[in-house]
Amino acid sequence: MNTAIISGRLVRDPGYSETQNEKGLHKIAKFVLAVRRNYSEEVSFIPVKAFAKKAEFVRDYLVQGTKVMVEGEIVTGNYESKETGKKVYTTELYAGRIEFAGAKMQERPPAMEDGDGFMNIPESMQEEMPFR
Repeated sequence: MNTAIISGRLVRDPGYSETQNEKGLHKIAKFVLAVRRNYSEEVSFIPVKAFAKKAEFVRDYLVQGTKVMVEGEIVTGNYESKETGKKVYTTELYAGRIEFAGAKMQERPPAMEDGDGFMNIPESMQEEMPFR
């Protein structure tokens, strides 16, 4: 079984491309997720590829900083570097499922601030404040 589930934030806006061949039009989206390692402040940067309808979803809805959960298959490969001539090994996650993992962004009400930068607290809420 080759299934991985990761959750993280997009490092930058995703890339999107379409290629045509004898089998038809192929849609590919690529992005990198910053994923925190368990019990650590360290971060791993995981390259992800999405295809077809999932690629369109990535293109239309994901931007830098978006928190998502991706379930997919780990795929390894290699190629020969044109600059050095050495073999380069790759590891990517091919997305089978992509879901938003962050809180839904909502419009904030306008801030109620004085000219000095402090927020005005309605009198009805002052009793709930832990300090006065």
